[in-house]
Amino acid sequence: MAPRQIFDAVAAICIDPSAPPMGRLLAFVGSRGGAGSSTVAHNVTWQLAKTFREEVVLIDLDISFGTAGLAFNLESPQGVHTALSDPDRLDEVLLERFLVEYDDNIRLMMAPASLDAEDKVYMDALEKLLELVRRRASYVVMDLPHRWSPWTQQALLDADESAIVTNLDLASLRDTKNIVDRLRQQRGENALLHIVLNHFGAFKKTELSPKDFETAIELQADAVIPHDPGLFGTASNNGQLLGEVNGRHKAVEAIGHLALAMSGRQPPKQKKGFFDSLLKARPKIKARSKRKAEAKSEAE
Repeated sequence: MAPRQIFDAVAAICIDPSAPPMGRLLAFVGSRGGAGSSTVAHNVTWQLAKTFREEVVLIDLDISFGTAGLAFNLESPQGVHTALSDPDRLDEVLLERFLVEYDDNIRLMMAPASLDAEDKVYMDALEKLLELVRRRASYVVMDLPHRWSPWTQQALLDADESAIVTNLDLASLRDTKNIVDRLRQQRGENALLHIVLNHFGAFKKTELSPKDFETAIELQADAVIPHDPGLFGTASNNGQLLGEVNGRHKAVEAIGHLALAMSGRQPPKQKKGFFDSLLKARPKIKARSKRKAEAKSEAE
């Protein structure tokens, strides 16, 4: 918890005490193109919904090249581009038409992934869209394109927490440090930034070590995701999330830890059911039965 967060929370309550609670806004951006920030954003969305059983909305803001539809194996004729093109008409009823349901807890607002789509995003329109979505969902995940434009900068500044996904090479180190320094300058030293080191082990002889990377940017990585073409390729080709392919893989565990760190919450405790109580009582029942049998044997 940073001082600025406390200040903003108190200010918001004083401005409008009757305002409904707003969902937590998470932003994902790659230090360079191909770093894998979209894949991480998709799987964090899945992990949040799986862990907390609450509504999570993923907004794909890479208008021309977004991959959310492919990752979740869904299609939609209308998406984020349509919603942003006419913000004056945007309301809760219209928003429902743009959101595509994946399961009981995940909703997607997909990008058209068309080169003919208008690639401009207006801050007023995006701000209105995010406000509407945050009123209904516990978490809103923004998948930002690798483009240092005014609106992407503003999205990173407005997010409650931001994750920078990067590879372990020299160019990625330079770009990651530039983004970290800029966000710290504008959001303060206590800005909640998360570093994700992706494709670890892909180039063992030439890549930087996680320790050297962390030392250079003066931040500890929240997740180090191992390189595994088999896992990621299978998930991509089948339109599945990583946890659906192999829930025990180290990459899935790393993304799960990242999702929990960005959630700002502790995982809910699992309620014990009737059968769990029976299983726990079985050793005691067996022990009592054994003592009765021994006592009976001695008596005979």
